[in-house]
Amino acid sequence: MTDRFTGKVAFLFARLGLLIGCHLARSFPRSIYWISDWLAAIGFWIFLGFRKRSVGNIRVAFNTTLDSLTVLEIARRSLQNFFRASVEIATFLKATDEEYRARIGVEGWENLTAALAKQKGALVLSAHLGNFFLAGARLAVEGFPTYVLVNQPRDSHLAHLMDKYRLQVRQKTIHARPRRQAFRELSLVLRGNQIAVIIADEYRGAKGIAVPLFGKTVRARRGPVTLALRTGAAVVPACLVRQPDNTLKLLIEPELELDRSGRGKRQIRENTIRLTQWLERTVRQYPDQWNWMNIRWWENEGNHPVSETPHLKQAS
Repeated sequence: MTDRFTGKVAFLFARLGLLIGCHLARSFPRSIYWISDWLAAIGFWIFLGFRKRSVGNIRVAFNTTLDSLTVLEIARRSLQNFFRASVEIATFLKATDEEYRARIGVEGWENLTAALAKQKGALVLSAHLGNFFLAGARLAVEGFPTYVLVNQPRDSHLAHLMDKYRLQVRQKTIHARPRRQAFRELSLVLRGNQIAVIIADEYRGAKGIAVPLFGKTVRARRGPVTLALRTGAAVVPACLVRQPDNTLKLLIEPELELDRSGRGKRQIRENTIRLTQWLERTVRQYPDQWNWMNIRWWENEGNHPVSETPHLKQAS
């Protein structure tokens, strides 16, 4: 009973925080980033669990090739980026198409149009990196019907509010659960030669395919590859990254080559590895823009999770 009450209170504060944050971002657009950075700096030291897990995962990924201060700075900037991305959504809620184009540059349109020319839809593969919230919005501005797959919070009021905001930034929502229904909806979108955005970089569960990431093992979901093989859709990687001057740029990469010779376990694993390799390359390029909380490492032999927090005394 206590846990249920605590959960309701937490969701209530989340809704209020979202509403107040959106109002402040629209009312004080020039100051909101300073406030966001200030809150992130405080939160980095208050959220001990976030700091320890992020620092630990960065150390595991880079195999102690980075010094403690660099690791700590990557983790700090990662949280700062997330806070900035969150408030940026509010500043785009009533933006015009021209404002989107002015504030978010795009590189690689030809890769997306080439994929859609095959008339089998485009599965845009993204990650919790940069401002992933707005990647689909920038595509929709150019007239591409765009749907984004999301894991909804358990609180229905908060879920409805988030769906409402996503629609205001031109993104239609497909709920990840029930899974069969989500798969049917995604298949219809792709077979209509439209775009489905999937954030496919959560490696926290015990289920999934064992694949290498940063030289270690993670459990990756097979859904994106299964969907691409069954529908014939192109898999197009894209990330909305923050530039040194704090502007945003959507980077659309060429379609990933998949092994489409079959739909068996071998093809699914091989193609999932290709998706994970793309993620690793991207994270290595923008390590301070990725959410390092999304990893749970697994040993190569047996299904035992690896500790995410080695050598924390040196970094905290």
